[in-house]
Amino acid sequence: MVSTVEGDGGDEICLADISAAQDGDAAAYARLVESWGGPLLRFCHHHLPATMDAEDVVQDVLLTAWQKLPDLDDRSRFRAWMYTIARNRCREVIRTAGRRATDPVAPDDVPVRIDTRQDPARAHARDAAMTALRKCVDRLPGNQRRIWVMAHLDGLGYAEIADIEELPVSTVRGRLARARATIAEEMEPWR
Repeated sequence: MVSTVEGDGGDEICLADISAAQDGDAAAYARLVESWGGPLLRFCHHHLPATMDAEDVVQDVLLTAWQKLPDLDDRSRFRAWMYTIARNRCREVIRTAGRRATDPVAPDDVPVRIDTRQDPARAHARDAAMTALRKCVDRLPGNQRRIWVMAHLDGLGYAEIADIEELPVSTVRGRLARARATIAEEMEPWR
């Protein structure tokens, strides 16, 4: 019997928390939110244009999850279930975005933090490489970018990504391979 599901970066979420939250235990749900808030925010940032507020979307996703949690039959699929809710909400927000005005923010306007405890030259080189990687990932076609982010930043497996994106596993593998090849080629100067 499965007693945990993998969370962000290998953390495990107790299935008992999921079960308790399904029964209305707000403290158990708060623990789930604490574990999943960061991964969902990262997921939404990569699924939405820079002009959209991913934090608002995450709040909507967490509220929807709380409301629909009693309907979750297979607790071991909690992670895929959460990402599916997030994906659907991101799609809805993008679809309705043309109906409201937004203030665009260029990715270059987002400050990059430098840890002053490190060697400044090394920190600058690392930050420049990360900025180059971020731009490279942003240039990927949307279908490749989403899959790359889910695989490499969210740590999802092929089957989970296929389930979330509603694609065959072979398509997920192909898109991920193309994304990796593009990134490897563009990041060659940084090796």
